[in-house]
Amino acid sequence: MPASAMDQYNQARKRGLACLNEKKAKGADPYLPVLDHYLKSMKVVKKKDLGVREILTDQILGTCHEGRTESFAANFMPLLDNTTEFASKWITLCQHATNEGLRDPILVYELFGRYFVEEGNKRVSVTKFLNNPLISAHVINLIVNPDDMEKGELYKSFLAFYDFTGIDSILMTKSRNYKKLLRILHPDSEQPFTETERKNILSFFYSFSTVLNKLITRPIQASDGDAFLIYLDVYGWRPSQAIPDSTIEKELTPILPQIESYPDVVEAALLTETELSERKSVLSLLKEPIKAALIQEGDPQSSSWALTHYKAFKTMAVNMDGRVDVKIYPNNNTPEALDNAFKEAIAWGAQVIFTSHPLMLQATNRYAAKYPKIKFLNCSLNPEATTVRSYYTRGYEIQFLQGIAAAAMSTSGKIGYIADYPIYGAIADINAFAIGVAMVRPAARVYLDWSTTETPTNTEFPLDIDMIYISGQDFDTRIGKGKRFGLFDVRTGKFSNLSLVQQKWSVFYTRIMSSILNRTYKADEQTANGGSINYWLGLSNGLIDVSFSDELPYETHRLIDLLKNDITEKRFFIFGGIHAKERGAKENASITMNDLARMDFLVGNIIGKLPDETSDKLIPSAEKLVAVHGLDELEPGEQTPKEKYTDSVQADSSLKIPADDPDSSNSGLVKVISSSVQAGDAEKLEKSVQAASLSPRAKHE
Repeated sequence: MPASAMDQYNQARKRGLACLNEKKAKGADPYLPVLDHYLKSMKVVKKKDLGVREILTDQILGTCHEGRTESFAANFMPLLDNTTEFASKWITLCQHATNEGLRDPILVYELFGRYFVEEGNKRVSVTKFLNNPLISAHVINLIVNPDDMEKGELYKSFLAFYDFTGIDSILMTKSRNYKKLLRILHPDSEQPFTETERKNILSFFYSFSTVLNKLITRPIQASDGDAFLIYLDVYGWRPSQAIPDSTIEKELTPILPQIESYPDVVEAALLTETELSERKSVLSLLKEPIKAALIQEGDPQSSSWALTHYKAFKTMAVNMDGRVDVKIYPNNNTPEALDNAFKEAIAWGAQVIFTSHPLMLQATNRYAAKYPKIKFLNCSLNPEATTVRSYYTRGYEIQFLQGIAAAAMSTSGKIGYIADYPIYGAIADINAFAIGVAMVRPAARVYLDWSTTETPTNTEFPLDIDMIYISGQDFDTRIGKGKRFGLFDVRTGKFSNLSLVQQKWSVFYTRIMSSILNRTYKADEQTANGGSINYWLGLSNGLIDVSFSDELPYETHRLIDLLKNDITEKRFFIFGGIHAKERGAKENASITMNDLARMDFLVGNIIGKLPDETSDKLIPSAEKLVAVHGLDELEPGEQTPKEKYTDSVQADSSLKIPADDPDSSNSGLVKVISSSVQAGDAEKLEKSVQAASLSPRAKHE
């Protein structure tokens, strides 16, 4: 017998004995887990033969029966002396595996994504020793009653994912992760996975797992499935591309801290200032200007968001006085067009690339990993760390002032708020509006609904509501004739032109390019401890501004001007009254910018709720955005904090219409508003409110 073959067995046995001793020291079972033991407390409700397929050796947990368990340690390495018949057979199998490969499939039972060996324990042992990630197996699937499982809710989510995809190898540690993964892998179809789709996903997942386990060798809390979700969350799912292991490794490297810290989140540094050095630019002495590209989803001729950024980028070029050469790539609303735009910008020699739409984040991450010498920035709010810098406006500052104006114009003290996307920062906008309302009218109520859900989420809109604020994300590319956002006066059936909001993106683009030319761009990395950066800028930075018309009462105008100046000069913090316990925090620490970005509760004068994934289906365009930037849904058993902001916003039962009143709900109003906002038809909105006899004026006249 060759000495090398014996050496391999001795090495494997050494690993087995080490595992045995380690498990015994911890008081754990040192031998292979046994399926029969698990099934004593579980009822098998279904058994299905899945045929022969390749499975991950890491997911082979144990053996089916107790008979030979003491031949193996818990890691499947052999324990018996090298003079035994067992050792001789193991060595022969190892030689076959090394020289020819193991041809015959093992027989396994699958339970909750883990495999138990009926036939082929030694083949599994050899395969694990040789570090082969896959083995051919005849799989019989067992489904048990979830009520018998310790993690029954997680098992239910696993079964739902498995029923839809046919995939049992991607295991998660949280129920919600299965839903999130499904949205990424299969966002546009309700049809189950095809066999081709299943094989493509598994092939990529197996490659991903191999690279991951090469890079991370110490124990972590994230499963391979959790890590896979984090990876796809950053880079997106690319079913049409063949991605080699070298690319996976390159993309994985910058996000390893996120995976290693799971389930804790690595937060981006939300910077509220952009401090620039006044020292003269060294690069300005160069003959060639620096090249900056702007890649846009929309067309400036049809999208106000795209047009605003287009003009701002051109203005930046003028401000930089020839030191920056710019190129703009508009109308990239398909993955193919977006990829071509990146390739063209890189071929042109772009040293800085801005992408001006939140849905471009994943593509921007991919190219940032591939071209680390190019500076990439994406226009979005991202409290979680990514591989690129992001930039966005602090809209809640403007919404606070809008809430003051709405309360001043209301006579009933009942104000509607039609929100759009339940994404990062949106809840802070809603709450800031409501706090502004409470500052003027403490007893007023804000009735919340969403324009991006297929059906209303709030049926408590009272008939005597008189003002409705309609929120509209400026990056919505579905800008059409007559589409209107802002304060809607139900009494007149018209929009009130009370305010004019300005977003001065040229200020940001000029500052960033100046910092690059002044070689101070990296200074922000020191502030963020070298981590991910999200510029969240507002009134104090000159990036946004709002002015109000003379329709507002003079006293209200003075109050808004005073508060606006105080916010700009950082003398007034809108959310200063929200204490730790009221936002679900364990300690009474100051609220942070990350708290605001992730805010997932509503202050006390709001009547309404956040969209519930189980009952409030989003429209398709919203689903795509929420999949990338949306707030995580709560795990079963978790609840949004019940203690809400109550300073000057105490509950007032007298404002509620009795439940037995036939006019107690006004879901018709919600449907009219929501459908009109989604259709982009302000004229329809104005006419429908009157026609439906929903306004107090129409009702009483």
